[in-house]
Amino acid sequence: MTRARSVFVLAALVAAAACSDSTGPLPPLDEAALVGDMNAAASATDAPAAASLAVLGDQMNFALGGGVAVVAAEAVPALLKDPLALVKDGALAKRLAPTTGGTTASVIPQAALGKTFVYSTDSGRYVLSARTGAPANGVRFVLYAVDPLFQEIVLPLTEVGYADLTRTVVNDNARARVEVWTTGGETKVLDYVAIVGGTLVAPAVTVEGFSRNGADSLAFRLVTRASLANESVSINWRAAVPSRDLVTVVEQVLTGGEVGSVAFDGKIASANGVVTMKGTLQQQSGGTITVKVNGETFARIVLATPSAEPEITGPTGEPLTEQQVVMLQQIFAWFQGAYALFFGLLAPVSGLLDLAF
Repeated sequence: MTRARSVFVLAALVAAAACSDSTGPLPPLDEAALVGDMNAAASATDAPAAASLAVLGDQMNFALGGGVAVVAAEAVPALLKDPLALVKDGALAKRLAPTTGGTTASVIPQAALGKTFVYSTDSGRYVLSARTGAPANGVRFVLYAVDPLFQEIVLPLTEVGYADLTRTVVNDNARARVEVWTTGGETKVLDYVAIVGGTLVAPAVTVEGFSRNGADSLAFRLVTRASLANESVSINWRAAVPSRDLVTVVEQVLTGGEVGSVAFDGKIASANGVVTMKGTLQQQSGGTITVKVNGETFARIVLATPSAEPEITGPTGEPLTEQQVVMLQQIFAWFQGAYALFFGLLAPVSGLLDLAF
């Protein structure tokens, strides 16, 4: 990520956080307007080229010689069984060893540097092509229309954009950058950097950048830290939609072992209200998430398991209005989306960062 782009992301997150932490009177809850805020945040990540990356990321990683990551839907149970699955690869330890200077990724095959990959319907995978325009120190992948429901490429192929991938090592940290453009390069709809850092006993992966779709843009920063001593992984996700004065923060701590659990703490704030959700979910028995609006207990969300369908009611089990349920469903789905977003953004570059899934 360029310095200017990094400053933009930081400024957006800091400004939004300052608004959410204000000590002034909290805005009254406007359920319909808050749903509109959440729709804008979700829409900012749904540009066709960005959606294509989310589906084809594993294929891109495979073309560069990486393994195939688990799909986002399997992320929660996989991490509960082994919360250190992200960092238990021996190659990651090697990457975290001292390195000098900043270098182009030797893990990108030399024959692929500066080249463009296109999808071959004959082989069902990405292959090198004679197309020009790829970054000299990286690779380019042409992106195609996908079916987001079935998570597969649509035939016949329809180009919707392209993704440029580069990798460097700076200050002993491996960095992979992804830039996604619409067809012809008219508009950048996604730009982020993934960084591997930390230590051998406490590795960390940071993903930060922005996505754009139309008038709204989303600045985001996801930090995942692993603790070998505690056998746990924490995910901290901060996002902001400046045009909506919306900020979202969620911290999730996954602990493995015989009784795996997810500790959950999320907050969404805008001019249309402040909603928090907090609780702990056990792998086998699920649990309850307490919902507060402007500091007052508002509802509860009960799940039989961390991946089960949520049951949303008032604090003592009384029914909520349809609009209230819709609002809480969207907010909870957004918080849960931290997993899907994190794994989706890492999928095309996990091989470049030597991450094991």
